[in-house]
Amino acid sequence: MLGVIVNPVSGNGTGLKVWRQIEPALRRLGAPFHVRLTSGEGDAEKLSKELIQKEGVKKIIAVGGDGTVRGVINGIYESKQDCQFGLVPAGSGNDFARGHGIPMKPLQALERILSEKGEKRIDLILLNGKVAVNSIGAGFDAQVAKITDQAVYKAWLNRYKLGALAYIISVIRVVCTYQPRDIVINVDGREVRLEAVWLVVAANIPNYGGGMLICPDAIPDDGIADICVVSGVSRFGLLAAFPKIFTGAHRHHPGVRFYKGKQVAIQAAGQLPVHADGESVAPTPISAQVIEKCLTIFV
Repeated sequence: MLGVIVNPVSGNGTGLKVWRQIEPALRRLGAPFHVRLTSGEGDAEKLSKELIQKEGVKKIIAVGGDGTVRGVINGIYESKQDCQFGLVPAGSGNDFARGHGIPMKPLQALERILSEKGEKRIDLILLNGKVAVNSIGAGFDAQVAKITDQAVYKAWLNRYKLGALAYIISVIRVVCTYQPRDIVINVDGREVRLEAVWLVVAANIPNYGGGMLICPDAIPDDGIADICVVSGVSRFGLLAAFPKIFTGAHRHHPGVRFYKGKQVAIQAAGQLPVHADGESVAPTPISAQVIEKCLTIFV
């Protein structure tokens, strides 16, 4: 049995438009499916869990962006049952789709899912009882994600297919006031103390913030997270280096360090804001771990 979770407002209404494109194709196939439309925060997680536990669904297609992906996959994880996942992208950033090579064209993405030719098992990152699909971050980027989510300009830019610009505008806003902190990061038992840290990101895929490559070498099924730390950089230096993140060239900057590990813990002098897949969660201290190859997806 197939389930479909549609976020009609994702991408400023793109979700509903995409669903109207792919629904006739699903019906022509004659295969039974259950569809649910989200209407508020937490619905994707709740509805996917219900489809699995009450309707016996074994595969769920999400129609939406990264927030919908996060919700649906957490529902699958919490159901404690084996359920496959596919995505028809309809968000503003679509980092999950970019990171896994999922087609941006709705009918092509649907065809890939239904053909089941691109099946693979991927890792997830467990944090505070929930799973992150793309990345978790502490510090500057978490504050940027929070500001972006609350910004009026995000919806306006999404309307013109310029959603990635919302993140850039928020970066400029936050860099003027954010105060870097000293932190202690522990990766697989190795403790490192760092001063004037702007951000720490643990990533499952390279893609981040709607097109940036925060951890260019991240692989979603290698059993480890790639960790990027930015520290010891002035405000001007951070802004000057920022464009490099779109190509991954920031890896050569002297203020950027990379680590790899299955477990990462972060403590700071004072609490740091934290995000999981761009969604604000509880602040530091945090401890996260990689769950190896625990979800089947179609790409």
